[in-house]
Amino acid sequence: MSIRSLTNEEMNMLFPIRNLPDNSKSHIQSTIKTESVKANTTIFNAGSQDEQQVYLLEGKVSLTLSNNDERVIEGGQMESRFPIDNKNPHSATAIAKTPSTVFYISRSLLNDLMNEQLPETGHDTVGIVDESSESLLSNQLYFDVTQDMQTGKLELPSIPETASKVRQAINNPNISSDGIAKITLQDPAITAQLIRVANSPLFRGREKIESLPPAITRLGLKAVANLISSFTMRMVFNASTPEIKTFISQLWLHSRDVAAICAVIAKKLKGFDADKAMLAGLVHDIGAIPVLTHADKHPNLLTNKKELQQTLNELTPVIGKMVMEKWNFTEEFAEIATHAEQWNHQSNQSGNYTDLIIVAQLLSFKNTPEQDKHPTASSTPAYDRLTKQLKDSEDSIDVLENSQEEIALIKQLFS
Repeated sequence: MSIRSLTNEEMNMLFPIRNLPDNSKSHIQSTIKTESVKANTTIFNAGSQDEQQVYLLEGKVSLTLSNNDERVIEGGQMESRFPIDNKNPHSATAIAKTPSTVFYISRSLLNDLMNEQLPETGHDTVGIVDESSESLLSNQLYFDVTQDMQTGKLELPSIPETASKVRQAINNPNISSDGIAKITLQDPAITAQLIRVANSPLFRGREKIESLPPAITRLGLKAVANLISSFTMRMVFNASTPEIKTFISQLWLHSRDVAAICAVIAKKLKGFDADKAMLAGLVHDIGAIPVLTHADKHPNLLTNKKELQQTLNELTPVIGKMVMEKWNFTEEFAEIATHAEQWNHQSNQSGNYTDLIIVAQLLSFKNTPEQDKHPTASSTPAYDRLTKQLKDSEDSIDVLENSQEEIALIKQLFS
């Protein structure tokens, strides 16, 4: 492991370095080199003050907390995209378990660069962060959440019990509609919602359904699993403090709106399922929940709404992928959580559910204060890819004008 400059790929992976303008990234590459660390080397001790932030690029490092809990971070993995234990003083002891490559950068230099203030030649790269700065480096909520991510202490939401049971049962090749009905009937509210959706515009047949077994037959087992996951998702969106409760309520309404638009568009596209599209809409911002939960339990870390929004913008995609993996959702859902807000997301593949989420979100912003802050749906690569998937080439993905009633009915399913 040789001493070298950071690669462009590494620069674009590390938080918050990846947010820097190109000239600041070039400054880092030209002035700071990586360092090689031998196995069993102590990088820092718990309780020590350190004005350098350290990133793990290659190798493995163990973090040991004061209660002797140990967690191993590996270069190239999600946790290594953030500075190792970025609290000051450190809350853990870091020891290289293997020969490793690390990268040190001073907090003051990074703070200057985050504020687009390149240092003069000869600038001392060791200093103290200006606590009044509004940069990400002074955001204690951000630091606290990333620290808990690295040490495995971040509280990720659990998938609601009924949804978990049904999704597990669906994986049993011998499961029947009666078996799914038996599980579902234990939750009368979910049973009623399934019957309701079976009679909705999404799945409406010739005859009205009034009991669960024929509803499951009409919907299909996979659709039932997706729908139950969707109907139980509201349980995940909760908080106790008024400020976070308001924030999380707005997040739920946004997710619900996007889910409804997704379901309507999906019906127009080849190879898309409305139930899966609806679930994708409800979970695309699921990575925000652990951040909001943390802020809810530690209100002292939340000094202003800007810091909360800043933390959400940075960490929602990363944590969303972690939640999808914890819930054993497919890689497709992990991709949705990762790229949902990348409006110019590029792909060599045909239109997919990530594209659907991007377009549905931008459509949901129409005629709202958010509209002027974002590109139009039709200007995105995702829109172009989805257009090629239309069942009817004369049809349109912009469903807001002609499908308001259907969208409103789907929203009511989650009221």
